Amino acid sequence: MKKIIVLVGVMFLCAVLYTGWSVLDHRVFSARVPEQTMSVYQKMDVLSQDVYQLAKEGKYPEAKEKLASLGALFAETKPPKGLSIEAVNALSDTIIKAKRAFAAVKLEPNRLLWHALQIRLAIDSLTHEKQPLWKNYYSSYQEHINKMMLLGAGHKQAEFSQAFAQNLQLYQTLKPAITVAASAQQMEALYSIYSFLLQETRKAEYNWEGITNALTELNRLVDAIFVGEDRSAFAPGMPPDSPLLIIALFASVVLTSLGYVGWRKYKAEQDAKKRKRREP
Repeated sequence: MKKIIVLVGVMFLCAVLYTGWSVLDHRVFSARVPEQTMSVYQKMDVLSQDVYQLAKEGKYPEAKEKLASLGALFAETKPPKGLSIEAVNALSDTIIKAKRAFAAVKLEPNRLLWHALQIRLAIDSLTHEKQPLWKNYYSSYQEHINKMMLLGAGHKQAEFSQAFAQNLQLYQTLKPAITVAASAQQMEALYSIYSFLLQETRKAEYNWEGITNALTELNRLVDAIFVGEDRSAFAPGMPPDSPLLIIALFASVVLTSLGYVGWRKYKAEQDAKKRKRREP
């Protein structure tokens, strides 16, 4: 069982890295800002992109040098205003672990690329607050949760363990970046949910009711972190500016108006009939 889970984890790691290529390729500095006019966080953003690109090309010594420059710049820079201590620690820890991986005697290409992707997403979240790259993984996250829900409902223990291993890998990839945007309470809730699910997958018999409750809360929490509280409370699966939502709202107004007019007409006809019956 453990070998299967490890194999699935490795396969999913490759899938995450492949997805990262397609996502990150949409944000390339084709015309970089001159270095002297860059802010310190723009410089870190460029360095994180270089680390990822060099790691993808297999140029590990060059990527290691860029990572060292990024680490030094991060260490000597004052954190952005409003950034939580948890986020600062998460970013620092991510850089440190990446540096250790690139300094290892035996390099693991997939692992190095995973660290580079994690660094890229984390630093990007500092410089692109409104449209960070990590939010592109929302659909994947939802697919994982839906799959775990279905497997949990069918009490398919082995398949659930594999699906959870995949989702755990995705969570760990995005965690440093999410920490920058999410509240401390949300991160604590995520930690509690994953700790519970991890403990359950190590048991001989799963607590399926507890797992279902945890996944339901995870689904709500992921919605809140990725798209905000208003989405799940108002129109699940439909963004606020969706044309379908606008059409639905317009149709509801029209139908309500027509219904009211029809009711008034019906009432007037009934009143007319009553008056006729009363006449001698």
